[in-house]
Amino acid sequence: MIRPFSILVILLCTMSLFAQKTVLKTDFEGKIIEGSIEQLIQKIHAGYEVRVGWQLDFDEDKQSDLEHWIDAEFISILEGHVFTQIRPIYAQVPDADARQIQILESTKRWTAVIGTNGLLVSRYLINDVYNVEDKNIKKYLMDAAAIKERVVATTWVVK
Repeated sequence: MIRPFSILVILLCTMSLFAQKTVLKTDFEGKIIEGSIEQLIQKIHAGYEVRVGWQLDFDEDKQSDLEHWIDAEFISILEGHVFTQIRPIYAQVPDADARQIQILESTKRWTAVIGTNGLLVSRYLINDVYNVEDKNIKKYLMDAAAIKERVVATTWVVK
């Protein structure tokens, strides 16, 4: 017979396995507003799973307009900062009017590196862009594939 206290202990232990803890937050200028990079690095070295969220501020009012989250699968530590490479995703765009994220009818994918310095370095991956013969279309695609940088607010959590 399982006692109520045993059930409570099992429930609390199970919940703690799935709990996330915020270790670091940066603002839209890349400044640390909560936690520390050192603590994040300690958690990485201890084998914790890391997730990173980043907020985009399209209208530059220092408020989040769109937020994304991803598991940090490939992590690099360089000169006291943590970076993660975001696995490629198929291109999508927010549609605020429809309150929906729309997937594009395209094979174009997006990838980025995001760091604890708040810098998001991203680009689109476009298949066969060098084989496009139309100069205008090729220029458009090359511009889309160019590396872009922006500072975003970030939240780094461990579980």
